[in-house]
Formats: sequence, structure tokens, C-alpha cells
Amino acid sequence: MSNTNQTLTTRTLTTRTLTAVLLLGALLLGVVAEARGRKQASPQSSAGVVNINTATAEQLQLLPGVGPSKARAIVKYRARAKFKATYALIRVRGIGRKTFRKLRRYLTVKGPTTLAKRPRPGAEHEGDKDKK
Repeated sequence: MSNTNQTLTTRTLTTRTLTAVLLLGALLLGVVAEARGRKQASPQSSAGVVNINTATAEQLQLLPGVGPSKARAIVKYRARAKFKATYALIRVRGIGRKTFRKLRRYLTVKGPTTLAKRPRPGAEHEGDKDKK
């Protein structure tokens, strides 16, 4: 009987150790993936970025193509729900995919707003040009 108990205890220990190693590995993969995501989501514009979760209506109006009406719509939308990703901005009335493509290099959902003046027209990335 003690031999059987010892075998069960060894199996239980092995199973628990394996589970712990797998959980630790999954945790490490998650941390690495999050760090990579942060690098890729870092601000692309040397002019600065606007945090769409914290910016005032005046700061939002610094974005190309965003006037008082769209800025108010953004502020009204985020009063109901915080933006989890910049792409969620297309849920705001008046902002579609085309507008989002023009804005995306100036948007963030983390960190401070650093855009101090409206970027000059036509300053989009080459890859951001609209395709017909």
C-alpha cells in the first residue's frame, strides 16, 4: 500500500510541477507579447500624439480633419466608454476608416498628449496614402 501511495504522490508532484512550469511559460509569453505590442504601438509621429482617452476637445482639434464637432463627438463617446485601442475611434459618428488612416499616427490610448500644434497637411506616411 505504501508503494502505491508513494507512486501517487510522485505522480501528483510531477503533475503539479509540470503545471507550474507551463503556467510560468504562458505568463512569460504573455509578458513578451505585451512588450512587443507596446513597441509596435509606440507613437509614430515626431510631431507628437493625442491620447484620445484624456485629451480635451481643444487638443483633439489639433488632429488633422478634426474640428469642434468631431472633437465633441469623441468626448461624448468616451464619456460612455474608454477607448481600449485607437482603432475604436471609428465607432465615433463622423470618423470612418479614411479619416482614421489620416489620424492613426497621431493617436494613442496610453500616456500623455504631446501634440502641440496641428501637423501640416500631407504629412502622412507614404504607406498611409489612400488607395482607390
